[in-house]
Amino acid sequence: MKLIFKSLFVLAILLVIFLIGGMMLPEKLHLERSVVIHKKADSVYPFVSDFRLYNLWSPWAKIDSDTVYKYEGPARGKGSIMHWSSEHPQVGKGSQKILEEIPGQYLKNVLVFSGMGKAHSHFKLNEEQDATTLTWGFEMHFGYNIPGRVFGLWMADEVAEAYDQGLLSIKQLAEAKN
Repeated sequence: MKLIFKSLFVLAILLVIFLIGGMMLPEKLHLERSVVIHKKADSVYPFVSDFRLYNLWSPWAKIDSDTVYKYEGPARGKGSIMHWSSEHPQVGKGSQKILEEIPGQYLKNVLVFSGMGKAHSHFKLNEEQDATTLTWGFEMHFGYNIPGRVFGLWMADEVAEAYDQGLLSIKQLAEAKN
């Protein structure tokens, strides 16, 4: 009987440590990555405002070529929606919708991941002379979701690496375009 109580006590202590430690982790994940593209913003903007062009540069499209995509709403810009479905765990299922748009300058998307909640991403384009700085940002709020906060630590590195790859692909595509 003493062994059961000691085991429960140790388990309770570990749970308290996990809860307190988890609440000390950041409640949101926010990151931004940027690249300078030697083209005007109007040559870069179509790659981020048209979901049908995403597979040309998206790092997730390269993971699973069998992903199924469906599109709704306008062909590009505000209100445009892309749904995806993949059996690959790194791609999964979800949707993305363009919520806000300042053509040639800014886009804000909401991403809904099946079983993981929602997040927001954005693209900022800052044109100076003949070059455009393209910034891709990501933000996800976990609130009191402690497993989400722990997952957010791992997710930050994964998203940053994927964003760097995607931005490099956009740069290559845009700069190759006449």
